[in-house]
Amino acid sequence: MIRAPLLKIGILALALAPLSACGFTPVYGSSAALADAGPIKIPEITGRTGHFLRQELMRTVGQGLPGVKGPAELDIKLAEGIERLSFAPDQAASRSDFVGTATWSLRSVDGTLLASGGTSERASFNFADAAYGDLAAQTAAQQRLATLLARSIRLQMTVEIGEPRKAAVTIPAPQPVTTTPATPGAATPPSPLIPGQ
Repeated sequence: MIRAPLLKIGILALALAPLSACGFTPVYGSSAALADAGPIKIPEITGRTGHFLRQELMRTVGQGLPGVKGPAELDIKLAEGIERLSFAPDQAASRSDFVGTATWSLRSVDGTLLASGGTSERASFNFADAAYGDLAAQTAAQQRLATLLARSIRLQMTVEIGEPRKAAVTIPAPQPVTTTPATPGAATPPSPLIPGQ
């Protein structure tokens, strides 16, 4: 009776052993990459969509990101609006989009810019016939929009932090060409041949 569960545990351990040998490490787990990563502070974002966006980012990147040493602060500016897409025969809007644009910057505690970017997403919703049904549809669309924006921001941060910052390339200014006057008695170079002469 006890042998069957022990056998299953043994088989499971043998099946998972190759994963540790191949270098498998989870991106957002408790791994060595997150050992020196500090928490990411996310200040409040205004509006209902901003609240949902902050909650999603706190859940996904609040504990830290690989490549970010020590604590950091993620500042987000959110602009949102509604676009009417289709109209009913009586010219009332029947389908709309919540459109959100977020610009973000990740800074270390001393104010050094670690990464920055921006993203834009949209989430559609239908107007319901039931009383207050459109409010529920709008709230659900705002939650979907916040989730899409959070995924895009997290992806951009991961990519940008993973790439080393490029130093500004300076092109040296051209040096002026100086000519020295010919000295008497010095050999002068022959003049170039011009075709047709």
